[in-house]
Amino acid sequence: MVLGIRHGLVANPGHVVYARLPGFGLAPEGREAAADLARTLARAPVAAVVASPLERAVETAEILAAPHGLPVSTDERLLEWSFWGRWAGVTWERIRERDPDLLDVYAADPGAANPGDTLADAARGVLAWADGAEAAHRGALVLGVSHEAPLAAALLAGRGEGFDRFHAVRVPHLACVRLRPGPTELVDPASIPPTAGRQAG
Repeated sequence: MVLGIRHGLVANPGHVVYARLPGFGLAPEGREAAADLARTLARAPVAAVVASPLERAVETAEILAAPHGLPVSTDERLLEWSFWGRWAGVTWERIRERDPDLLDVYAADPGAANPGDTLADAARGVLAWADGAEAAHRGALVLGVSHEAPLAAALLAGRGEGFDRFHAVRVPHLACVRLRPGPTELVDPASIPPTAGRQAG
């Protein structure tokens, strides 16, 4: 089984859009919650832990990998959606006054809001990573720590649903999305048995 996991809560005292900016690691509560999830998954047959290259994702992945003694590798296909980069460092309150037309496009048709790196592109990247992880680690559990937008996009694409439903999808911090085998869905990590993903024989 391949799980996509959203990183933990981020330290963001300025309440800015951090997008792909460096220097945004986990808040203490985020580290605590990640450690709770790590304990939940400690008996699962985790074979690999991969993260988006961003600090918050790597930090989360390292906490999840620790009980298994695994290193963390990074993969850019799990990276945050580039759309947010245009507002990096800006407070959420200022976005409307700064870029009202683009915000309206994003609200009405998120799938078309970022030509060159659409939600479909983000979903394809995550699902391609998941396909490779499943092929490389059959019979085990692989964790990929990513971000809300790419995981929400992958969740919709994996179900064959359109991105017009993007705003209705919520992937909370440390939520787990089963990416493979499909169909994609949010799963309770406590429901994953110690033998999850192992093949008989």
